[in-house]
Amino acid sequence: MASKIIRRRAAASSILALATLCGTLALLRASSLRNNNKQTIIKEHHHAAATDGSLSSSSTITTSSSFYNRRQLSEALPNGGCKLTWPKKPAPGTPITYAASYPGCGARMTWNLVEALTGLETGDDWNNNGRGSEVVTVKTHYPQSNGILPEFDDRIHRAFIVIRNPLESIPSFFNHIYEMRNHLPVHSERAPVEEWVKWRNAYVDIEIAEYKKFVFYWMDRYTPENRHLITYEGLTDDLIGAEVAKGLNEFLGLVEGVDPIEQESVACVWKAVVKNQPPAEQAAQIAKLQALALNQPQTQQGVNQQGPPFSAPESQSEQQQQQQQQPLLRRRLDPGHHDSQRKGPAVPRPYTTKQLDSMMNMLLEIGERFKAEDVRLYHIMMGYYEKVREARIKMTPDETVQQPPGGFY
Repeated sequence: MASKIIRRRAAASSILALATLCGTLALLRASSLRNNNKQTIIKEHHHAAATDGSLSSSSTITTSSSFYNRRQLSEALPNGGCKLTWPKKPAPGTPITYAASYPGCGARMTWNLVEALTGLETGDDWNNNGRGSEVVTVKTHYPQSNGILPEFDDRIHRAFIVIRNPLESIPSFFNHIYEMRNHLPVHSERAPVEEWVKWRNAYVDIEIAEYKKFVFYWMDRYTPENRHLITYEGLTDDLIGAEVAKGLNEFLGLVEGVDPIEQESVACVWKAVVKNQPPAEQAAQIAKLQALALNQPQTQQGVNQQGPPFSAPESQSEQQQQQQQQPLLRRRLDPGHHDSQRKGPAVPRPYTTKQLDSMMNMLLEIGERFKAEDVRLYHIMMGYYEKVREARIKMTPDETVQQPPGGFY
């Protein structure tokens, strides 16, 4: 009997990776069917103005789907190799895609990956980098309290959605808040446990509700052919991460004006951006850029010590003014700044039993809500549920913690 329980738990704990892999492969097989939905938008090319001596490649690649030359952020090299350079503005009229993620799900890593895959500049809902609508994707956490919809929202008709187990994403979000409050560089420090506990007691219940609101909003807003769901766990996984990146690469390229890097070179780009293993000939240059980025402290902008856990600026114009006044303190969007280099004890962030129960109920509600429409999302939620359940059992081993109705499959 004990061996059966062990086998069942092991199988359940692997469901997330299996669901992610199966879903990715299914999307790859189906993507050719969606190519017929490409929008025909061929516009005049505007050359990028941004250059930098440390990554100054200016190779020109002529694409078959447009009449202009492109300087790709990642150049495909023979035998699946790649070379990282700087992105440029998309051609006028290029359709924009939302890069929607709940905080703590690798938004920084993902927008660097998008730029590396497409060779085109990305932006965000608060227009931190001043690029406005001249971008290939717009990062947003909306409808979570840190996100907004930009004024050109009605022009955006598709999205890729990044989710992560809230057991991990909520503490990661708080690490970012802690860095902001203490003027620390981005992704440099893990918050002390005692600071986490104080914030957790005040705000975790709010964030559990916001997580559900986020998933509901983006799954309901777009039809399956106009949304692409990926998980942080899948994208960062050593075995399937490159395949997840290939699925994203293909989805990004389904609109006219976006010609991503060849699929055989995606693994090279993924390894450079997600795993911080750039091509050997560029390793020293990338390390220099990372050092520069990590030495930039964050401003207090965006953090309200007394009010909500992370308050947004009152207006985009205010955001832009502060960016101009303190240009070196803003977040850098560059291929040399990978996702996270946080230091400090990697110890578990404790929750209360009530919070874990609430989190399980929320995950179950999402899974059941989309079970018929998107079985992959259902299995992802059940994988998350099992991880939270394991944490709950560790807190009260003598207490029965119920499995979801129908089990995990």
